[in-house]
Amino acid sequence: MASRAQMNIDKSKNWLSQDVYPLWSQQGIDPRNGGFVESLTFDGQPMDVPRRAMVQSRQIYSFLTGSRMGCCPKEVAHKAVLQGTQYMVDKFSAPSGGFIYSINPDGTPKSTNPDLYTQAFALFGLAQAYSLESRPEFKTRAKQLLKYLRTERAVKGGGFTELDEKGTVSYKSNPHMHMFESAVAWMQVDRQDQDWKDLGHELVELALNKFIDPKSQVLGEYFDSNWNHLLENGKFIYEPGHQYEWAWLLSLYEELTGRDLKSVRHQLFLLAEKHGTSQTRKVVYDEMWSDYTPKTVSSRFWPQCERIKAAVRLGTEVPSSESASYAQGADEALETLFKFFATPKKGLWHDMLSAQDEFNGNTSKASSLYHIVNAMEEYVNLRPKIS
Repeated sequence: MASRAQMNIDKSKNWLSQDVYPLWSQQGIDPRNGGFVESLTFDGQPMDVPRRAMVQSRQIYSFLTGSRMGCCPKEVAHKAVLQGTQYMVDKFSAPSGGFIYSINPDGTPKSTNPDLYTQAFALFGLAQAYSLESRPEFKTRAKQLLKYLRTERAVKGGGFTELDEKGTVSYKSNPHMHMFESAVAWMQVDRQDQDWKDLGHELVELALNKFIDPKSQVLGEYFDSNWNHLLENGKFIYEPGHQYEWAWLLSLYEELTGRDLKSVRHQLFLLAEKHGTSQTRKVVYDEMWSDYTPKTVSSRFWPQCERIKAAVRLGTEVPSSESASYAQGADEALETLFKFFATPKKGLWHDMLSAQDEFNGNTSKASSLYHIVNAMEEYVNLRPKIS
């Protein structure tokens, strides 16, 4: 009989190759206007709603990863990646060198807000495209974006400002995590360029010295302009999903640089396992307080993905006497994730599981696939290495 892990691997690859990519390559790409659509209804139809730059970037990654896994035909995936990259650059670029938040389906601007989250993903998408074809224009556009961030968005203590629609400035760790992800992605495909190394180093220092609280050892979400945690009744908010995600990203960074971050990575992971995951319901909570009590006990799909990634990657590093708990966490999280895929049409997903273990909604966001396929690729490649 196949092992639990092998059954999960086969189930994941079959779902991606038979249900997800056939649907999203047909219905998730706009044949008339170009680019990736924002979402599909539960009967598999594209929705006529504004499109975010972030979705273009994430789908560039998703199709490239599907091709790498053998779950999406290369000719389909590579065409989608290159067309999607061109669409993102053509439709979302701002004169500043940044990228705007969203456009209407006809290609006209919807929201011109250059929020930091969007900038991080635009940089990430360009790195993915560059990994497929190292075209000079992809790197040039990425450098223009980096120059904009350095000149107009830099914070004195490191990192960058976040902006909302009204131009209000805030300071958040989450877009920096994705900016770090982008730095790592560029470091992987353009290893000699010092700009990417400098960006990665700056963001690691910010995480180690400001984002992670020395007392609780958890990584907060919201800060003031000096990168002090914003407190409510003496506590700050953190997200277990981001603990897992930072742990995973720091592993990739350590591989690239040789910097020893193992204790920090495993601490983030183990705290999320101990406090941020329901032992009875086998789900990762959405939000916690820094005293380790749950703030929001609903569970979105994506923290389950981040638990999978961190568990399998960190699980390969520990002695076999300790690896069982990492393997268990990965298996548990993937099996929980599959509950989100019980939709009327195969190849779609729910976004949110309530505290009462109920799903609602009738659409699937394209942006979700990036999390899902990333987790599945890591599980497929690394889970067999954990005893």
